[in-house]
Amino acid sequence: MGSSAQECGCKGARFCALCETTERVKKLRVEEDKHTHYKVFIYDPIRQLAIPTCNLNSKSSLLEIIDETSACQSVTSDDAIEIDGLTLIHDFLTEREESSILEMIDNVEWVQSQSGRRKQDYGPKVNFKHKKVKTDSFIGMPEYADMLLNKMSDYDLKKLGNYQPFEMCNLEYEEVKKSAIEMHQDDMWIWGNRLISINLISGSVMTLSNDSKSFLCYVHMPHRSLICMADECRYDWKHGVLAHHIRGRRIALTMREAAKDFKEGGELYEKYGAELIRLGNIRVPLSKTSA
Repeated sequence: MGSSAQECGCKGARFCALCETTERVKKLRVEEDKHTHYKVFIYDPIRQLAIPTCNLNSKSSLLEIIDETSACQSVTSDDAIEIDGLTLIHDFLTEREESSILEMIDNVEWVQSQSGRRKQDYGPKVNFKHKKVKTDSFIGMPEYADMLLNKMSDYDLKKLGNYQPFEMCNLEYEEVKKSAIEMHQDDMWIWGNRLISINLISGSVMTLSNDSKSFLCYVHMPHRSLICMADECRYDWKHGVLAHHIRGRRIALTMREAAKDFKEGGELYEKYGAELIRLGNIRVPLSKTSA
């Protein structure tokens, strides 16, 4: 099932290991590393602070970041900063829960995406440029959504509770493909405040950049952890996952909620929101016992 292993979904300025030597990619103008002179921080999940470090730079490896994450927990700095809205929860899933979800995920066909990734989408088709939404192929959320949402509801309501995802997207990253997702901000027309991603199979790093302050912050995401980016982290910082921070295979299970205009009382509730909420509450059976 799925596309040939020799194909990729890259186009424009994006590329992966399968197409990096093609004529299209050779013609791309390679931009300089804009983060070279940024002040670098490492995120301490215990104190929930970003600690400045001179031991890392914009090219630091996964292992260097892991080592510095451990070392920073004994460091006191007057220059440490809070990144409001950033939440990292270690061991959000148990090994058994992860195994059950992975079995269901890999039972579903993958579609080629860009930058060396494959994807599975549960949600509407969105034309961000023309601000249009189609729900023809949106048949509901996968059955494991309830387990995830129930676990999330155990945490502080402002952070994770009362979460109604309008999209769930599984993105597969593989080291051999040099999979990545460039620094970006998620769309703000349809997607709301809290972006949530759960790290499956292997750990990685979420790289955050605040271009107005020239800050770069590395957030090590261990295996089975959950990261939520909201508020300042969502709107003032870009985020991305760099190819050299991927080891083996990794799946990012990402959820997005609706912007205020799509919720009840919002300007787009009648046009789009009500139907998206209805579809978001349907569950697609995936496990063998549910088939």
